[in-house]
Amino acid sequence: MRIASILSACLLALASVAAAAEENTAPADIQADTAARLFKPVPGKAVIYLVRDRGDVWTMDVPVYLDGREMGATEPMSYFRWEVEPGMHVLLSATTPPAVLEIKTEPGGLYYVWQDLNPGHQRASSVLHQVDQTTARATMTSATLLPTRQ
Repeated sequence: MRIASILSACLLALASVAAAAEENTAPADIQADTAARLFKPVPGKAVIYLVRDRGDVWTMDVPVYLDGREMGATEPMSYFRWEVEPGMHVLLSATTPPAVLEIKTEPGGLYYVWQDLNPGHQRASSVLHQVDQTTARATMTSATLLPTRQ
Protein backbone atom coordinates (compact mmCIF):
# COMPACT_ATOMS: atom_id res chain seq x y z
CA MET A 1 0.00 0.00 0.00
CA ARG A 2 2.81 2.42 0.86
CA ILE A 3 4.56 1.83 -2.49
CA ALA A 4 1.33 2.56 -4.36
CA SER A 5 0.97 5.86 -2.45
CA ILE A 6 4.55 6.84 -3.25
CA LEU A 7 4.05 5.98 -6.92
CA SER A 8 0.84 7.99 -7.03
CA ALA A 9 2.56 10.99 -5.45
CA CYS A 10 5.45 10.73 -7.94
CA LEU A 11 3.08 10.54 -10.91
CA LEU A 12 1.14 13.55 -9.63
CA ALA A 13 4.38 15.52 -9.19
CA LEU A 14 5.56 14.60 -12.70
CA ALA A 15 2.22 15.62 -14.18
CA SER A 16 2.34 19.02 -12.48
CA VAL A 17 5.94 19.60 -13.63
CA ALA A 18 4.97 18.67 -17.20
CA ALA A 19 1.96 20.99 -17.05
CA ALA A 20 4.11 23.85 -15.76
CA ALA A 21 6.70 23.27 -18.50
CA GLU A 22 3.97 23.20 -21.15
CA GLU A 23 2.47 26.42 -19.79
CA ASN A 24 5.92 28.03 -19.80
CA THR A 25 6.47 27.34 -23.50
CA ALA A 26 2.91 27.46 -24.80
CA PRO A 27 2.92 28.95 -28.29
CA ALA A 28 1.91 32.56 -28.81
CA ASP A 29 -1.41 33.23 -30.49
CA ILE A 30 -1.75 32.79 -34.24
CA GLN A 31 -2.14 36.53 -34.93
CA ALA A 32 1.14 37.31 -33.12
CA ASP A 33 2.90 34.52 -35.02
CA THR A 34 1.56 35.74 -38.37
CA ALA A 35 2.62 39.32 -37.60
CA ALA A 36 6.09 38.19 -36.48
CA ARG A 37 6.60 36.35 -39.79
CA LEU A 38 6.04 39.58 -41.75
CA PHE A 39 9.50 40.73 -40.54
CA LYS A 40 8.44 44.36 -40.56
CA PRO A 41 10.62 46.95 -38.87
CA VAL A 42 9.07 49.04 -36.11
CA PRO A 43 9.62 52.81 -36.39
CA GLY A 44 11.87 54.04 -33.60
CA LYS A 45 12.47 50.52 -32.26
CA ALA A 46 14.68 47.55 -33.09
CA VAL A 47 13.40 43.99 -33.40
CA ILE A 48 15.38 40.99 -32.13
CA TYR A 49 14.47 37.45 -33.13
CA LEU A 50 15.98 34.62 -31.06
CA VAL A 51 15.77 31.29 -32.93
CA ARG A 52 16.36 27.73 -31.74
CA ASP A 53 16.18 24.87 -34.23
CA ARG A 54 15.94 21.12 -33.92
CA GLY A 55 19.68 20.58 -34.47
CA ASP A 56 20.44 19.92 -30.84
CA VAL A 57 19.67 16.77 -28.94
CA TRP A 58 18.88 18.72 -25.79
CA THR A 59 15.08 18.76 -25.66
CA MET A 60 14.65 20.59 -22.37
CA ASP A 61 13.46 24.18 -22.20
CA VAL A 62 16.24 26.75 -21.86
CA PRO A 63 15.47 30.04 -20.08
CA VAL A 64 16.63 33.16 -21.89
CA TYR A 65 17.20 36.67 -20.59
CA LEU A 66 17.24 40.03 -22.32
CA ASP A 67 18.98 42.82 -20.42
CA GLY A 68 18.71 40.86 -17.18
CA ARG A 69 14.99 40.13 -17.51
CA GLU A 70 13.78 36.54 -17.96
CA MET A 71 11.85 36.47 -21.23
CA GLY A 72 10.74 32.83 -21.23
CA ALA A 73 12.33 29.58 -22.34
CA THR A 74 13.13 28.15 -25.74
CA GLU A 75 12.41 24.62 -26.87
CA PRO A 76 13.42 22.88 -30.11
CA MET A 77 11.95 24.64 -33.18
CA SER A 78 10.89 27.82 -31.41
CA TYR A 79 11.62 31.51 -31.56
CA PHE A 80 11.04 34.79 -29.75
CA ARG A 81 10.43 38.24 -31.22
CA TRP A 82 11.20 41.27 -29.08
CA GLU A 83 10.74 44.96 -29.85
CA VAL A 84 13.45 46.89 -28.03
CA GLU A 85 14.79 50.41 -27.71
CA PRO A 86 17.77 51.04 -29.99
CA GLY A 87 21.15 50.63 -28.30
CA MET A 88 23.18 47.90 -26.60
CA HIS A 89 21.39 44.79 -25.39
CA VAL A 90 22.62 41.68 -23.61
CA LEU A 91 21.13 38.26 -24.35
CA LEU A 92 21.81 35.34 -22.02
CA SER A 93 21.04 31.67 -22.58
CA ALA A 94 20.76 30.04 -19.13
CA THR A 95 22.79 26.92 -19.79
CA THR A 96 25.89 25.58 -18.04
CA PRO A 97 27.96 27.57 -18.67
CA PRO A 98 25.66 30.40 -19.74
CA ALA A 99 26.05 31.93 -23.20
CA VAL A 100 26.09 35.71 -23.48
CA LEU A 101 25.79 37.92 -26.56
CA GLU A 102 25.96 41.70 -26.67
CA ILE A 103 24.14 43.18 -29.63
CA LYS A 104 24.00 46.80 -30.74
CA THR A 105 20.70 47.72 -32.37
CA GLU A 106 19.60 50.65 -34.51
CA PRO A 107 16.11 52.14 -34.96
CA GLY A 108 14.16 50.16 -37.56
CA GLY A 109 16.69 47.31 -37.54
CA LEU A 110 15.89 43.59 -37.58
CA TYR A 111 18.38 41.34 -35.76
CA TYR A 112 18.54 37.55 -35.75
CA VAL A 113 20.23 35.54 -33.01
CA TRP A 114 20.80 31.78 -33.13
CA GLN A 115 20.73 29.74 -29.93
CA ASP A 116 22.95 26.74 -30.59
CA LEU A 117 22.79 24.11 -27.86
CA ASN A 118 25.44 21.49 -27.21
CA PRO A 119 24.55 18.48 -25.09
CA GLY A 120 26.39 18.11 -21.81
CA HIS A 121 26.42 15.37 -19.22
CA GLN A 122 23.48 16.65 -17.18
CA ARG A 123 22.99 20.11 -18.65
CA ALA A 124 23.40 21.74 -22.02
CA SER A 125 25.91 24.39 -22.89
CA SER A 126 25.10 26.90 -25.60
CA VAL A 127 26.36 29.58 -27.93
CA LEU A 128 24.46 32.67 -29.05
CA HIS A 129 25.52 34.26 -32.30
CA GLN A 130 24.07 36.70 -34.77
CA VAL A 131 23.03 35.18 -38.11
CA ASP A 132 21.79 36.54 -41.39
CA GLN A 133 18.09 36.85 -42.11
CA THR A 134 18.06 34.01 -44.66
CA THR A 135 19.42 31.51 -42.14
CA ALA A 136 17.03 32.56 -39.37
CA ARG A 137 13.96 32.84 -41.56
CA ALA A 138 14.51 29.39 -43.08
CA THR A 139 14.24 27.82 -39.63
CA MET A 140 11.42 30.09 -38.52
CA THR A 141 9.13 28.80 -41.29
CA SER A 142 8.58 25.65 -39.24
CA ALA A 143 9.26 27.07 -35.76
CA THR A 144 6.75 28.23 -33.16
CA LEU A 145 6.63 31.76 -31.78
CA LEU A 146 6.81 31.72 -28.01
CA PRO A 147 5.15 34.37 -25.85
CA THR A 148 7.41 36.64 -23.84
CA ARG A 149 6.89 36.69 -20.09
CA GLN A 150 5.31 39.89 -18.89
